[in-house]
Amino acid sequence: MDKTMQGERAQALRHTLPVMCGYLFLGMAFGATLAQAGFGPAWALMISTLVYAGSLQFVMVPLMASGAALATVALTALMVNVRHLFYGLSFVERFARMGRLRPYMIFSLTDETYSVLCGLPGDASDGVLFRVAIYDQLYWIAGSVAGALLAQGLPVDLTGIDYAMTALFIVICLERVLDRAQRMSVAVGGVCAALCLLLLGPDRFLAPALALTAACLLALDVAKGRDAR
Repeated sequence: MDKTMQGERAQALRHTLPVMCGYLFLGMAFGATLAQAGFGPAWALMISTLVYAGSLQFVMVPLMASGAALATVALTALMVNVRHLFYGLSFVERFARMGRLRPYMIFSLTDETYSVLCGLPGDASDGVLFRVAIYDQLYWIAGSVAGALLAQGLPVDLTGIDYAMTALFIVICLERVLDRAQRMSVAVGGVCAALCLLLLGPDRFLAPALALTAACLLALDVAKGRDAR
């Protein structure tokens, strides 16, 4: 049994090392951003443990600082993380067979964890899948708390470190632009965001822009399906 557990740990660690490199740095960026908004390491620990949704956590900081309404936070969370519903569809049966681990596997399915799970061999054990998920979250928690502590304890100007997540989104967007099949989706998202920004302003455009983008893309998919018939 011990050898089996050691093998699972080693396999999970090997597959999550690339995620660790990214999560530690981005987690530190989140922790520093949170600290600059007036929320200490305890908040970083709590949010990264209970929310654990990288991009949403960055979005939450200005919402928390401004005292946004709960309905606004909930709608924003839904729009930002709605893609996870589609991720989960490909693992419904696999997670269902994991018994008591199923709720946590659903909760911890981030973009990076999903990518790692998809790359695992088909015969990977439940223990490997669980360790991949929990190791990734531990990397993020460690980075978040470290970032908050450093921002409070070091006389260093960390202004602009929150741009790390923006830079990540820019890279992801550029990758989609380079993929011809994704260019229409990028264009639709850009137009919807610009339109909502002009109409609603920088403080209120995000959730409506995401909802409008999702509706437009859904309509395009429906139209393509009808044309295919």
